[in-house]
Amino acid sequence: KRAAFSSINFENILTWETEADIPPGTVFDVQYKQYGEKSWLNKRECQSITKPFCNLTCETENITEHYYARVRA
Repeated sequence: KRAAFSSINFENILTWETEADIPPGTVFDVQYKQYGEKSWLNKRECQSITKPFCNLTCETENITEHYYARVRA
């Protein structure tokens, strides 16, 4: 829940909160897309991860565009 982009040191990091009672072994998959696009794209390095963040800097480097991201448990 509460997934949001944080821009720190010119890096765009997607972070999210997890529930307190999240089951052990829960993994997350991150997807992103540019505003206006219909299809979500998988962030390859952020599939089946256990940490609550993903670096999307390379995928969101055009500062004139708007981006969306989502995470699934």
